[in-house]
Amino acid sequence: MKERDEHILGQVVRAYLDTGQPVGSRTLSRQAVPGLSPASIRNVMAELEKQGFLHSPHTSAGRVPTDTGLRYFVDTLMSVDPDLNKVMEQAVARDLGQVSDHHGLLQRASDELASLTNFAGMVWVREREPQRIRRLEFVPVSSERILAVIVTESGDVQNRLVSRPPRLSDDDLHHLALSLSELLSHCDFKEAVKRLRIEMEHDRLHVRRLLEDLNRWANAPTEGENDLFVRGQRQLLDMPEFAVIDTVRSLMATIEEKEQLLHLVEQVEHEETGVKVFIGSEHALVNMEQVSVVLSRYEGPANIIGTLGVIGPRRMHYERVMPIVDCTAKWVSRMLGGKIDS
Repeated sequence: MKERDEHILGQVVRAYLDTGQPVGSRTLSRQAVPGLSPASIRNVMAELEKQGFLHSPHTSAGRVPTDTGLRYFVDTLMSVDPDLNKVMEQAVARDLGQVSDHHGLLQRASDELASLTNFAGMVWVREREPQRIRRLEFVPVSSERILAVIVTESGDVQNRLVSRPPRLSDDDLHHLALSLSELLSHCDFKEAVKRLRIEMEHDRLHVRRLLEDLNRWANAPTEGENDLFVRGQRQLLDMPEFAVIDTVRSLMATIEEKEQLLHLVEQVEHEETGVKVFIGSEHALVNMEQVSVVLSRYEGPANIIGTLGVIGPRRMHYERVMPIVDCTAKWVSRMLGGKIDS
């Protein structure tokens, strides 16, 4: 693309991102492209429309960038102010630096993304490899319930209320926990299910109902490091792009069901570094053509890998949002890896 055409495309995109309105040649001539007549600018804009970078929503109403035009702007024309990067790094470090536990850090990161961008912030946590059980503990809660606590070899702690076998004293529960810890030690959850099923068939410990509860838990160990944190969805409802009820319904369903977002997350997890932007129709989220998603991968110790970012309107200031996502991902990786300087 010619330098003059790139300049005009860039100015159209910036004006559209600022106002949300179609951009006309006279506006560009007065404000952004001095030295070129409105007629010359119109000719360039018409050519950019033919090439698929611009679109005219109404006759004589000016032009707006297409997804292709926004993609060209993000990949080629956009530049990030280095000072902005430093400001974002300081903001993220200030707000995330005081969180010590992994779970709290990731929740706080989604809050921070929503706060800094005014969009919906999301953090997805996944296990890169199966967690293995180190030990099992039982904490008496009542005559009918006990708190089962599983400690994994990576240090993760998961707990759940399960049925308490009748006529079992606290000492009996302690010895039962030792027996089950020996049975499940060094197992991942998949192997734990197999061993619990065998134990249920024989019921040598005479605690079948408790074993059934543990088996259901091992089949779906959802607490801990497999989750999606989303914050700030309500902020999107005030934006004109989300005034269409189908868009709002699709957005809320996508967040609730997670499956569509997971497809995007999986694409980002294959990237070694950097921020990935899905603009409008590029992400294939149903009825969400006016939505963009900006994501980046982060990494932690051993079994923790994930993706974080924001969901917002395609009319977002990418040069500001992308550094926020990038700085947050890098800071989360450093904190999870214990690489923060004291």
